[in-house]
Amino acid sequence: MLASKPSRLYSKFPGGSVGLALLVLRLVAGLGLVGEGMRIFTPTANSPEPTSVLLLGLLLVVSAALLVLGLQTFLASSTAAVSTAASAMHGQLNLSLAPSDRYVWSFFFALFSVSGSLALLGPGGYSLDARLSGWRIIRLSCGPSNSNSLKEREGAYVDR
Repeated sequence: MLASKPSRLYSKFPGGSVGLALLVLRLVAGLGLVGEGMRIFTPTANSPEPTSVLLLGLLLVVSAALLVLGLQTFLASSTAAVSTAASAMHGQLNLSLAPSDRYVWSFFFALFSVSGSLALLGPGGYSLDARLSGWRIIRLSCGPSNSNSLKEREGAYVDR
């Protein structure tokens, strides 16, 4: 009997304070992803970046835009998590980030964690995903389907 009743604690597109918290989480992740993407787009003056790194920056910015809008949230947040990990590896290999740079590594870890959490939690009620594919209510009635059938039963003339 428990499986037949939907849980009130979890909804695919929760609204209210939970939906607002997911919106704030999406906004914070989006800002962090845009910041990291802009850092990749603006390399130092004497180091030409390869095209793959610029594509990584573009991927971060596009996934940030999709997250902020709440569109294709699972795909965008999964892509953001993988891109953040790739950006951290790029920073360690090419920019010589030392393990002692705690703030940089904690930023990467936080961004990776928030993006992964959004992939698991979903977009929330205040998103385009909720508007485009949210819960639909279909009301079925056992009575007459329109006003003309009621008039036919009463004997009134109905022009079709």
